[in-house]
Amino acid sequence: MRELDLHGMKTADAISFFTREYENALESGTSCFRVIHGYGSGGTGGDTRRSIRSLLAANPACVDFVAGEDVDGNPGYTVVYPKRRLPSGSVGLYDLIVEFCSSPKTESAIIRRFVRRTPEGEIHRALRNLENRRRLRTFYRNGRKHYIDYRVGRGRV
Repeated sequence: MRELDLHGMKTADAISFFTREYENALESGTSCFRVIHGYGSGGTGGDTRRSIRSLLAANPACVDFVAGEDVDGNPGYTVVYPKRRLPSGSVGLYDLIVEFCSSPKTESAIIRRFVRRTPEGEIHRALRNLENRRRLRTFYRNGRKHYIDYRVGRGRV
């Protein structure tokens, strides 16, 4: 099985490299490949692993995948089954949203920030996925839902 090793890369570089290799795999007719992203040195899962899996989960019409822990208990890789091209707006969107939410942001503020280059439905899907994958957490202030990077201390909100 073909392998793509992302160890030692910054998350943004790893996502960019992954998307290029994903396209190459499609063009060459590769039916599946293993993405080695590591499990994260903090023990809670690395940013690269979360970013890759969030990108894959947000595009079920384009790709199937199986987490390594579901194969043999190893969370350091993901097996990817490409079906068709990933939408261009989804590449990097997740990381950009998380970065934008380093301070609390409402959904409408997030949409205003990204809607010029990404369809609104895709932004909504990204927010749901980021919340489900615990990259963003939410809280309510003045009756409005706010999003913030999960890593930001709760006392700072």
